[in-house]
Amino acid sequence: MPIDYRPFDANCVVGRQLYQGPGAPCTASDLLAEMDHYGIAEALVVDSLSRLNHPFDGNERVLSTCAQSPRLHPAWSALPAAGTGEMPPPDEMLRRMREERVGALFLYPRQYRFSLADWCVDPLLEPLAEAGTPVFINPNDIGAGAHPEWDETEWDKVVALCRRWPRLPVIVSEFRIRRAMRTVYRAFDACPNLRIELSGYWLYRGIEYITRTWGPERLLFGSNWPTFGPHMTLAALSCAEIDDGAKRRIAGDNLRELIEWCGARHEPAWVPPAEDAFAQFGRTGKRPESMTFMDCHGHYGGRFSHYHVPDGTLEGTIAEMDRLGVERVLLFSFAGVGSDEVHGNDRVAEALAAYPDRFVGLTLLNPHRGPEEMTAELERCAALGFRGIKLIPYYQGYPEEGPHIDVACRWAHEHRQIILNHSWGSTQQMERLVSTYPDACFITGHCTTAYADIMARYPNLFVCSCPLIPPRACEDVVAAIGADRLLFGSDLQDLPVTWGLGPILFARLSEDQKELILGGNLRRILEQYSLRA
Repeated sequence: MPIDYRPFDANCVVGRQLYQGPGAPCTASDLLAEMDHYGIAEALVVDSLSRLNHPFDGNERVLSTCAQSPRLHPAWSALPAAGTGEMPPPDEMLRRMREERVGALFLYPRQYRFSLADWCVDPLLEPLAEAGTPVFINPNDIGAGAHPEWDETEWDKVVALCRRWPRLPVIVSEFRIRRAMRTVYRAFDACPNLRIELSGYWLYRGIEYITRTWGPERLLFGSNWPTFGPHMTLAALSCAEIDDGAKRRIAGDNLRELIEWCGARHEPAWVPPAEDAFAQFGRTGKRPESMTFMDCHGHYGGRFSHYHVPDGTLEGTIAEMDRLGVERVLLFSFAGVGSDEVHGNDRVAEALAAYPDRFVGLTLLNPHRGPEEMTAELERCAALGFRGIKLIPYYQGYPEEGPHIDVACRWAHEHRQIILNHSWGSTQQMERLVSTYPDACFITGHCTTAYADIMARYPNLFVCSCPLIPPRACEDVVAAIGADRLLFGSDLQDLPVTWGLGPILFARLSEDQKELILGGNLRRILEQYSLRA
């Protein structure tokens, strides 16, 4: 019998939002269709007005939205009581929430410019703590741009709030938590009532690390729909190396327990079966042995990095690849991104020496070093078995169209190698490079359709799939460039492998198209480029 973790999405917003284009998904019907596609049983829903404009109108509107289906559960947002008459008194608000079965309250301190300090929010929180009402804290200001900043949570204020109200369930729900993870761990140690919602937690083997260290009760599955599709987080959870009971808790049972305070009902929901074996793997985490992948985008740090990478040893990385069916990875260093590229290349060389058939090494270069040092590093790494080049001037502070980029492209052309760049710059620059260096295989490291017209004219340019964030992003990219030009890339050791697989596994594409993206295209490239010396 197929495994059903009964996912309950903790983070959905319904209603038109500021940066959405025409036809973008935003209605309850859109959300329910997405839930059917991914096998999601229930969802906790905030209205876009409550998120972006003012709680009053949105809190009322979400009640009628959720009345359309028992699978949708309303959540409200609130402002601190300020004597303005905009919000009902906290006791009255809590009474209405219980009456309307509103399961949770969302606080948006940066969107609405209020503090989490005791003098500001404690009058609001006191009755909620007594009732055990879950409170989500989202620090992102959507008015600041379509894509909020990362690591915006003020953890000292969150910890202080949790300690003042130890019976209050507190869930941090952020756009992305990345370099703050070590602080999050200390916050977990300090606050037994603290949890995080998973849509912004994109850490390689992070679900496994938190589950084994603090327990599965600290995590809630959420998608941040429709800003994100559910595909990434759902696949990362379903395929995590934790037991089925822990998956079921994180997928939905933790949230079901948290909203019991208001008498919320949970009716069994029938959802359509998965459309193919790939989507079934994404839903269940059970992979057929014959289903394997080729990964065009992997980092390796040796053991440690500037932010926490759980289980980041070489043996742990190979075990993860084996478990998930990843045959081979194009591998480059973490250290070279922001510090010493020679040290980083040495760590990758150790991986190549130990597992030459599992990795294709890419020499990471720093264009600041100049042509002579860049060439010397290419020659040194070639002698160590490296078979391609990685550029990342975006993070190194070198101009994306600076003259030393050509040093690397010329080498790739002369040696018929793959050259992967985080981003290549303008379309004019991209066309100049692929036409000037036709024997190099160019890969743009993060997904874009900006070069679609160029790709139609030149066969030596491909796009890495990382990341395919919005709903139907994979389908849109394939429509623009073709399935034969898109390469699965996980951003291994930065992101979970299955976080990158998810958008392709669940895409509304044919199985043949998925097979090309997930491995067939890169196998073909490695038969033509970056050949063994």
